[in-house]
Amino acid sequence: MALLSGTVPRIDDILDVEVDLDEIFSWGRNITASSGRTPSISVANGITQITAELIQGTDEECTALQFGDSILIIELDTPIAEKTGFVDVITTKVRLHPTNI
Repeated sequence: MALLSGTVPRIDDILDVEVDLDEIFSWGRNITASSGRTPSISVANGITQITAELIQGTDEECTALQFGDSILIIELDTPIAEKTGFVDVITTKVRLHPTNI
């Protein structure tokens, strides 16, 4: 589940959005190595799980995840040792912001 900023779109509208995962991630708690190798998003009981490929950034306070052609930046509580590979991210705080592109 996600909160959408702005006007509610009509059913079947296609929107370009920025995804904001409004949470600080901690290895082993809400970000872990994934057995999956395909980007995916699933929602169950109000919890969103995103499987994406980890791209280690130079900033120790954040890292990037590649989800298909998109990049998600997440904030970390401490640097993580993993540099690449697929991860599962668990969150309850997803916000979508239309880019108006």
